[in-house]
Amino acid sequence: MRGPDSLPPGQRAVPNFIIYRILGQPEVDINSWRLRVLGDVSKPLTYAYEDLLKIVDTSYVSDFHCVTGWSVRGVVWEGVSLRKLVMEAQPLKGVEWVYVRSLDKYTTVIPYEDFLDERGILALRINGRPLSLEQGFPARIFIPHLYGWKSAKWVAEIIFTKEYKDGYWEALGYHSRGNVWREERFK
Repeated sequence: MRGPDSLPPGQRAVPNFIIYRILGQPEVDINSWRLRVLGDVSKPLTYAYEDLLKIVDTSYVSDFHCVTGWSVRGVVWEGVSLRKLVMEAQPLKGVEWVYVRSLDKYTTVIPYEDFLDERGILALRINGRPLSLEQGFPARIFIPHLYGWKSAKWVAEIIFTKEYKDGYWEALGYHSRGNVWREERFK
């Protein structure tokens, strides 16, 4: 049984995020940026940044865990509940995966059941400030029990699908789910 101060197996606390930009850091024109929610849904959606700021409904404190073994404790996350996006888009029966595409062409895949986690968030703010460009401005996914590679930065598309498709790291052998408490690092 894990206590509130325990770290997942194989993790160590570090004071600050280690910033990765595996495919480079994209330029972001906030005036033209849009988040598209599409795929196997009844209602495809498109949001401008201002639209998302108007529907912010979630704020909480949670640790962030990188698959390489470091964790940042007590991060304040604020944004739009992923469940709210699901309710708006109305995924079709049989959806099992959520494929996320970022501005830098990074991709990841998240099991639909994990995407529905009550603490899943499209984060717009971190530690009381808007995301920095390095942290994924304008928006990033965060689901506390999944490793950080599932927390796609610079999110441009959230695609609901019935079929599994590898994302960037999954194609290189990383686990399709990535539960940090189960050490689901590799397939």
